[in-house]
Amino acid sequence: MVILITGASSGIGRKLVLYYLDRGHTVAAVARRKEKLAELYLEAPTQLGKLKIYPADVTNKRQIAEVITEIEKDLGAIDLVIANAGIVHQQLTANLDLEAFDRLMQTNVMGVFNTIVPAIEVMMQRGCGQIAAISSLAAFHPIPRIGTYCASKAALNYQLTGLYWTLKPYGIDVTTICPGFITTEMTVGQQVPKNWCLEIDGAVAKIARAIAQKRRLYCFPFWQQQLNDILGILPDAIKGFVFNVLIEKAFPRPNFFNA
Repeated sequence: MVILITGASSGIGRKLVLYYLDRGHTVAAVARRKEKLAELYLEAPTQLGKLKIYPADVTNKRQIAEVITEIEKDLGAIDLVIANAGIVHQQLTANLDLEAFDRLMQTNVMGVFNTIVPAIEVMMQRGCGQIAAISSLAAFHPIPRIGTYCASKAALNYQLTGLYWTLKPYGIDVTTICPGFITTEMTVGQQVPKNWCLEIDGAVAKIARAIAQKRRLYCFPFWQQQLNDILGILPDAIKGFVFNVLIEKAFPRPNFFNA
């Protein structure tokens, strides 16, 4: 199987690359940071699978389309696209940061569709293929300090659900993965308490299993999903206390932010 993974230089993307290589698949690893991709290439075991790296920025529509054409030429037909590239931002002031808003939407929403649209075009010609995207449980509630991130993931979920039904008759499956907190550079950088985070290897195994099962939507871990559901039915007065008091205590504000 030929698998394209974006955001492959670190975190979930990097672990997914290693996971699929260990199982004998051919992986096209795409990421912005050339030096990190080069490190991945040198470190990755390729006794079973085959790895080829492609430096590219998912926010550059033309560049990523050219990369997909190149992958199909180098490695053959892409069977699975995992659109994983994404960023997060904490809004530490009351007013909305429009630059951060634009950056998150360009990466977390447009970056995904810049990647999957050219792939869908070639998959439709063959009548088969699978698209998977890494979203977040944050898509289901607008949470203070990460409201823009929540909005970007909500937009992603809605569009992917529409694509699921649209592409089904063409033999293309669409899977939306919504994890909670996972131990990555992103969560550590945002000072998420360690006891709230899943270990990355276990999380990647769950993601790969949901993709293999061609789930339409997969949310995990269960307890964070349940917490989300409870949050949705709380009265506004209680919800305000949770957001403005408990979250401030549980998630200390970072001293700096580096996307």
